[in-house]
Amino acid sequence: MKKKLLSAGLCLLAAIVWGSAFKVQEIASTNADKIDAFFFGGLRFLLGGIVLIPLWFVFERERDLTLELRRKKHKCSLIYGIITGAVLFVASALQQFGIQMTGESGKAGFITGMYLIFVPIASYFLFKQRVSPLVWGAVALSFVGLYFLCLNGGKFTLQLGDILVFLCAFFFTAHIIVIDRFIGRVSALRYSSIQFITVGVLNLIVGLFFGHISYEGFLLVLFPILYCGFMSTGVAYTCQIIGQKFTPPAIAALLFSTEGLFSVIFESIIEGRVPSGTMIVGCVLMFIGIILSQLPSDIFQRRKKQGEKE
Repeated sequence: MKKKLLSAGLCLLAAIVWGSAFKVQEIASTNADKIDAFFFGGLRFLLGGIVLIPLWFVFERERDLTLELRRKKHKCSLIYGIITGAVLFVASALQQFGIQMTGESGKAGFITGMYLIFVPIASYFLFKQRVSPLVWGAVALSFVGLYFLCLNGGKFTLQLGDILVFLCAFFFTAHIIVIDRFIGRVSALRYSSIQFITVGVLNLIVGLFFGHISYEGFLLVLFPILYCGFMSTGVAYTCQIIGQKFTPPAIAALLFSTEGLFSVIFESIIEGRVPSGTMIVGCVLMFIGIILSQLPSDIFQRRKKQGEKE
């Protein structure tokens, strides 16, 4: 039980950091004429992957494993890290370009959060993983909450940037499912670091052919690169990988989706805006959804049986 609560807490911490990063990414997107999404993504993910390397030797010594098992685990970490990194590369690039085109971090947070719906559906159809009615209810409630939070009751208009962010939600869905499949066979920190370095290298390769960067642009987005590299990439994605060890994909997706909630909260704090009534309603709905998702699936049956006994 403690492991499950700790894992859920790590997933929520990842969502908080990701939520704060939406506004930072928006700041970077305003300088897209001087440094594009590929170079920005390449630098932030490379930084995030490199800062984790020293932690391999501190937290993942794995002395209880034989040399052969360690080598096998490290090989899996390398191969699966590259695969996961390729998926994350597409997802993050689509998200950054989407934010760059729309300039609306709140709306991007809402659309990205649609993986909340996609993950349990994909898990059910691909792997026949049972999703309890309680979790489905929590998903629906949280999705409505995301709408109130990020669109703030406004009219929804579809732009090209919105379509790109919508596509990124599919790849974030794949990212969560891939991690769930691989996490039991890898060294978490190595796996995390390798996937980030993969994303960084892929971004820089594509950037050399299709992107652009200037020294002035680099200086203008230095803080977003450092913040997204250390916090959004190094800290948050590592929390995701470790947190998913004991958290089912549907519940993990639900917790991660609160990044939309936190993106609006941080946007309000930075811009000095007072949250509206609809935003507060969204917060309440998402909070109820999180609580429901953490309840045992048979809690109501247990209470009914207990009442019959009495």
